[in-house]
Amino acid sequence: MINKATLAAIAAGAAFAATPAAAQSVGMATAKQGAYTYSAGAAIAKVASDNGLSMRIQPFAGTTAYVPVLGKGEIEFGLANQLTTFYALKGQAMFKGKAQPNLRVVTVMVPFGGAFFVKKDSPIKTMADLKGKRVPARFTSARVLHILVEGSLANAGLSYNDVKQVPVTTVPSNADAYARGQTDAFFFAIGAAKVREVDAKLGGLRALPFDPSPKAVAAMQKHVPVAIVSTVKPRKGLAGFPVATPAMEYAYLVLTNSKVKDETVYKLAKIMHGNKKALMAGFRPLAGFNPEKMSRNMPGLEYHPGAIKFLTETKQWPAK
Repeated sequence: MINKATLAAIAAGAAFAATPAAAQSVGMATAKQGAYTYSAGAAIAKVASDNGLSMRIQPFAGTTAYVPVLGKGEIEFGLANQLTTFYALKGQAMFKGKAQPNLRVVTVMVPFGGAFFVKKDSPIKTMADLKGKRVPARFTSARVLHILVEGSLANAGLSYNDVKQVPVTTVPSNADAYARGQTDAFFFAIGAAKVREVDAKLGGLRALPFDPSPKAVAAMQKHVPVAIVSTVKPRKGLAGFPVATPAMEYAYLVLTNSKVKDETVYKLAKIMHGNKKALMAGFRPLAGFNPEKMSRNMPGLEYHPGAIKFLTETKQWPAK
């Protein structure tokens, strides 16, 4: 069965193909189908195309593959989390020696959460219980996930040396490995379609709680400096949260680069601001997008002038 994200991507592509050559067209870089960024990017591309900014999605193996392409100006837009963007701008971690100083922020897309998930009847109740268990690692096509898992383990006083590392390639493959019984937990974005898929397949999932104590948060931030711990409350359609559960949070961003024209970035920001219902219809987790909170003070990250113009008009600038 074709899911909503795929239908949105097809519709966005059709809109692009039908657009006259003289009209403006732009690209949106995402990870492969099944990933959070693919579904979100497809929804944004559909809404942008429906509102006068022809946009096509272009899937890559993962953010570490397409962020450098975006930074070089070879594609106009892309989706990445705050941590990936932070490292890319500075040329650190998985971008060591390959700084992307031309990356710019368009908007905060959603507050973004991540967590370890296990079956609802798993004997693993806390992240500390992962000691000695099989845990996904390496993420060769999505290196930021290796860091996120490392930070999550640190929150529980653990490291990769305390678990049995199971090498995986992509984010979806880490969920697939768990569904096949090859790992004892998997790490994924909260609210992602893949989590719902595994939840349905295995008869229910449960997120492992993070420790919100200052000491545990500080240990996590040694690996994931932009992250905080916030409580995720149960809601309809949200897999893995039968009760309120503390989880990792930071921002997911719509990015561009300094070469993109101010009016193009302004137009995308304005379209997103005025079309939350349509965005949410394309990808349910975009319910977390707040048109009145499109800016956030993120040290080390720079907004595009076109975005600043729109945010100033909507009284969201300077960022707080």
